[in-house]
Amino acid sequence: MGQQVQTLAELVALRARLDPSGEALVGNAIRATWSEYDEAVVKVAALLRSHGMAAGDRVAVAMPKDAASFIAVHGVLRAGGVVVPIDPLAPALVARTAMEDAGISAVFSDARLLDSSGIVDTLGSELRLVVTPGDRRSDGAVCWSEVMASVTEPVDVAIRPDDPAYIIYTSGSTGRPKGIVHTHRSAMAYARLAAEYHGITAADRVAGMSPLHFDMSTLELYAAPLMGAAVVVFGEGHLRFPASFTQRCEAERTTVWYTVPSFLRQVVERGAMDQRDLSSVRTVMYGGEPYTPDGLLALAAALPGARLENVYGPAEVNECTTYVVDPGSIGADIPIGRPWAGVELLVVDEADQPVAAGEQGELLVSAPTLMAGYWNRPDLTERCLVPREGAPDWYRTGDLVTVDHEGLYWFAGRKDHQVKVRGIRIELEAVEAALNDAPDVVHAVAAAVGAPGSVTHLVGAVVLRAGATLDAQAIRAHCRARLPSVAVPHEIIERSEFPMTATGKIDRRLVRSEFSVDDVASATGGGS
Repeated sequence: MGQQVQTLAELVALRARLDPSGEALVGNAIRATWSEYDEAVVKVAALLRSHGMAAGDRVAVAMPKDAASFIAVHGVLRAGGVVVPIDPLAPALVARTAMEDAGISAVFSDARLLDSSGIVDTLGSELRLVVTPGDRRSDGAVCWSEVMASVTEPVDVAIRPDDPAYIIYTSGSTGRPKGIVHTHRSAMAYARLAAEYHGITAADRVAGMSPLHFDMSTLELYAAPLMGAAVVVFGEGHLRFPASFTQRCEAERTTVWYTVPSFLRQVVERGAMDQRDLSSVRTVMYGGEPYTPDGLLALAAALPGARLENVYGPAEVNECTTYVVDPGSIGADIPIGRPWAGVELLVVDEADQPVAAGEQGELLVSAPTLMAGYWNRPDLTERCLVPREGAPDWYRTGDLVTVDHEGLYWFAGRKDHQVKVRGIRIELEAVEAALNDAPDVVHAVAAAVGAPGSVTHLVGAVVLRAGATLDAQAIRAHCRARLPSVAVPHEIIERSEFPMTATGKIDRRLVRSEFSVDDVASATGGGS
């Protein structure tokens, strides 16, 4: 079946023909069969085309996660558009910057984000359609219920495998977000490989746990419909309260989980797992950050029948390695595994020369799941992609790894100033750009607290202008308006000055090395 479709736009339609009455979406308010799912997708696609959307136009989907958000994503794809998922809870400035950068022509969003971001006024006539979940607004927005009540005919749009399918935004080093562009070809390659390596079938009920703007969501968005697996959608309330999450998992008999270790630790600690029948869970995939051995052992004990998989892959290449964890032989570190079929890995030194087994170097990835590049950023694309003849380009991950004599790859840290907090990739320079722009701040350094790969939170060290008094809450409020919540420093610590390098620059490496959990906990100026 996987060979019968070439683009993401075909996934739901084909499944509707093959299994029209099979359960496809289990939302918080509605349940939809594949036939009902497809009918709703057609309505969204027809609405977009009737408002002048052309193939290749970008459409923002900034809706709370539910069945409607899945329908919106596939409706955009069916119409030939490019999906731009936006965090509906993001600070207004962050959301507006990403939507402006993408040059969206339509947006699916609630009134809160529309009003706070001012995107309707900013884009003006360039924004041809606004769809909201609530009632019709005075600015002409269309409400979701009207879309679903419409009677429409299927749209016929020519979509090619190499056309852009979606753009996922991550933070940039200057504070400007980076848009990662994936084509239908790269996304379909991921869907097929993920289904194969994780054994997804039509009998599965995949837990829809990841925000749509997080690349982990591509498993539930694309691999699940490719194989006909139902998706059980989990909203913000379920994910905020682990006991509610496990209760829904039990009731809906979910079989596959894919999330970050930080959430799984909360589920083990506060999810009332001993009170639930979770025997249906066959596979738990985790990625985005390493899992501590004691945490893995606790998870394995709580889900004795589940297979635990450590998955690795930056958003630029999707997942590209997998390691099945053996609870009986968990050591101090867990490898990231071996490459998938069709994936090539290369570990190189500073001169781009391959290193010997056991030596540390930067990981380069060549895979059919590789992005097309960064949206409107040829400079970044050229910096990160190394051309190859007859094969996908090499992508410079910036991750430091080693490979042992058995061919297993082990994550060792980052080459640059990126860190991951709860699975979200953050550029420390972007945090510093926000800090430096705060009132009374002259210099700033952002640092991660925790061991490499298990960062708990960020701190900001600042030097203030002469005579100023530290107002940590005001600085954090300033950052909250400009950064995703996970990137806002948890503590703000004042320094009289920063050490300098021999070339007269702030010695950021030395400043960052000063921070430990104990040091930060005892510092003044902590956040709330």
